Order: sequence, then structure tokens, then C-alpha cells
Amino acid sequence: MTNLPTITLDTTLADLYRRASPKNANKRIAQVLCGINSASELSANVPRNAKYLYQDSPFNSIPKEGSANGHAGDRKQQQELAVKYLSLIPQRDAFISGDTAVVLFNIDETDKQKAHDKDEAHKTISVLARNQQPDLIFCPGPSKIPIKEAGIDLIAYKLVLDGLEDYDLVVPPETHWFLNSKAALAESGLPTPKSKIVELDGLAGEARLCCTLCKEDTAEFVIPQACSGGRGEWFEKQSEKIFADLKSHPLPFVLKNQQTFGGAGTYIISTEEDRDKVVQDFRDGILRKLLSSVTDSNVHLRPAALVLSDLVENPIGDYGLTFFVTDDGSDPIFLAASEQMIDDDKAWIGSTINYARQDELKRKFGALVKKIAVWLRSHGYVGPAGADVLETAPTTNGPKPNGHTANGSRREDDFSHFHVVDLNIRTSGSLCLPLLQGHFTSRGFWSGSSFSISLKKTRVEFISEFKEKFVSGQMCIISWYEDPDTGVSLADVAVGAEDQKDLTKAMKSVRDATDEVRF
Repeated sequence: MTNLPTITLDTTLADLYRRASPKNANKRIAQVLCGINSASELSANVPRNAKYLYQDSPFNSIPKEGSANGHAGDRKQQQELAVKYLSLIPQRDAFISGDTAVVLFNIDETDKQKAHDKDEAHKTISVLARNQQPDLIFCPGPSKIPIKEAGIDLIAYKLVLDGLEDYDLVVPPETHWFLNSKAALAESGLPTPKSKIVELDGLAGEARLCCTLCKEDTAEFVIPQACSGGRGEWFEKQSEKIFADLKSHPLPFVLKNQQTFGGAGTYIISTEEDRDKVVQDFRDGILRKLLSSVTDSNVHLRPAALVLSDLVENPIGDYGLTFFVTDDGSDPIFLAASEQMIDDDKAWIGSTINYARQDELKRKFGALVKKIAVWLRSHGYVGPAGADVLETAPTTNGPKPNGHTANGSRREDDFSHFHVVDLNIRTSGSLCLPLLQGHFTSRGFWSGSSFSISLKKTRVEFISEFKEKFVSGQMCIISWYEDPDTGVSLADVAVGAEDQKDLTKAMKSVRDATDEVRF
């Protein structure tokens, strides 16, 4: 067994909450950090999110609810999603949580599975300094969190799970969902691309009050194609309206759904061919599933509204800003500016950071981060936040983003060349990078990256293959889950290097030995 160096983080989520929220500094804030799907359950105790809609890649492709007991391929897809959302993602954030409780949900309730879930998570955090290791609490699902037994005062969360509404939360669930919605950003007054919001009229109504076909399967939330009642009529009317807007909107533009996760639900439409493809994808089922998700409980949140925004052309910089919003009026805690890696389908697959440039980038983006934080705080938010920002060449001519103060503004407040294209008001996939800065730079590594991998090897075999990098502290595992049935492992790793050139080489060596993982 390879002896791995102890990792000491610069700070942790627990530390950041204590700094950012003095009124809660003495409270035990538990972290619920899993993903969630709005099309299918992840386990018997983690049902699909019905009120708080999130559109991820599987939302567009996963089998309908209830079909997981059918085809083997459907069960396999559901199992893979459960591993990613209930183990891989929460492990990744648990790694940086610090001395607090982190709640993880069991992938299933067999003794063998529960033991395996615990073993994988504990192995991941075992490399951390003892005083930075979280208290991992495993339970069946969001409705069964042992609040009293674990001494939990408040819960912070990555995504709003329907089952969390009954607990004492750091941020109210509707506030959290609203702040992550694309329409909220478009209407925020922040420097964003100009946008048009396509709204729905009303909602479809209940299946039990519709046609015979709908009444036969009231548990199915998707409106049947053959519906002959009011739900089908409403869907057709709303679809016609949406397609008319999509077909008439001037090119180029970006189409976004209200809530996206992992880069899904965002479409860059530059040509008529792009437009035709999106319209066809929507006709093939995405739109039906999306509109069917609007219910009495969430219609006021506008979950199926679509945002059509200007495409930022000729950007000279693409940055992912991470920071922590305070609730006491103090400045936000700037954490990092990193560059994001996406694949050809615009799905997030990792991030890179240049530690030597962080002071420079903090000066560059400090005023913008403060402006975003002020808006978030005005809605009662405290916690981690991320902003995706495109930079264009400064100019006094041409269109300005929303929120730009044109005449008489001080130069440092002129954000006309910054375009906030997305806000992720939660822990981001790259949040480990700023917290690993001291670990990497003390070893002479001034560039870093974190990304997800898939491979048919065990954790021990992978560490052995890259033994020199692990022993030197150049590489560390942020999350790991090995499927005992297939032998396939999914993982998140962080890699450091002396400079960007060496980082590219180090990343390539790992990429060549593994496959990418999409979220």
C-alpha cells in the first residue's frame, strides 16, 4: 500500500461558513451535497425531484419514472446516475467540507452496498489532516436525515431536494432555486448578455382530472402524446408559442432552460442548422418532459420558462469565479478564478487554475464579484457561489450587457467588457482548486486542474500506476467509487504542475489512461 502525504487545505467550507455568517458560527451546519434528477428516482429513498426542477443531461435521456424495474439497460443507467449523484459528487464536496457533518445517501439499502458506500467515502477523506476530516453521516434519503442523533442545527445544500423543505436550512429552498435560475440572472441588473424570457401561460392541470388515458396512469408525470384532454391541449398551445419564438429569434443566440446542472440545457444557436436541431430535439421529447414538470407546487417559480440571450462574440477570456457570500455586510471572500474545460457538447468535464495569477485576477474581478455578492445577499443568501464570466475587448461602441452603467460611471465600475453568462450558487466542481493552493504551491506546483475520470481499475491500482505523482503530492483523489460488479471506477482527481505546459502533459498522462466522465 502506497503511503500518501497528508493533505492540509487552506480553508474549508466549515471555516468559510463561520467567517461568512457570524450569527451561525457556533451552529453545526451539515452539508447535503448530492445531485438530484427530475426525471427518475436515484434510489427507493431518493425520489425524483418534482417541485424543484433541474435539467441535467440525464433529464433529456433517462428512462421515464417507473421504468427502472423494466429493461436491464434502464436499470444500468439509473445505477450509474445514482453512483455519480449519491457518491461521486458528494464525496468531491465532502473532501473540502472540513470539521462538520456531511450527509450522504445510500445507493441502496443492502448491507453489502451500505458498507461499500462508507468504505469508499472514508478512504477518500482519510488523506486529509485529522482536524479537516468531515463527520460522514449515511442515511437512506432526504426524508430520513438523523437531525437530533447527529446534533445538526442547520442544513446547507448543493441542490434543493424536495425532501429538505421540512428541515431548518441556511437558505430557504425557494430562494436557493430562484437564485440559480437563468431568468433571475437575466433580470438581476448584473452585466449579462441581453435576454428575452419566454414564459408559459398557466399549467397543464392534474392527470386525474384529464382524459381517460391520463387517468389510467396518474403516477406518470409526463403528458402522454395521445392525451385528448385539457393537458394535451395546453401542451400543444405552449409548444406552438415556444417554437414560434425559437424560429423567429435573430441569430446567433443562446437558449437556456431555467435550471441546468453540469452544462446541460444550454444550446448555442449560430446557424439555421443549429436552430433546426434544437427544435427537433425539443419535439423529440425534451419539451414534453419539461412542460409536464410544471405543477401547482412550482408554477410560481417559472420552472419551464426559457431564456434566449445574445451570444457573446469574440471573447478574449473565459473565467470561472468562485467566492463565498457573507451575511454580515462584509465583502465576499474571493476564492479563485479558474478556466473551465467543456467537451464538444458543452458538458463540464473539469477546470484549471494558475495560482501565480490569483492576486492579479482578484484585482481584476474583485469589483464584479462584490456586485454579484451584493445582489445575492439582497435575497438573503449566504454561502458558496460561482460565476462564469466572458471577457471581451473594452470598447466604447457597440451593444452593452445588461446592468452596464454607460455614462458617468467610474472606470473601476465599468463592466461593459465583462459578461456574466451563468451563476452557480452552490459548491462548484472546481472549488477544491483554491483550497489546495498551499498544498500544491508548497511543492512547487503553480498550476492545477481537477477533472472526472472513468477507468476499469481499482483505487489501489490507479495510485500504483501514478505512484510518483501521488507520493510527491502532485496528484490526489478527490472522490472515488468502484462498482464491485463491473470493476469500473468513477473518480475525481486533482493534479498540480510547475506551469501550464507541464500541467497539460500531466493531464494528458491521466487522460490517456482513463476516460472522461460527463455530468
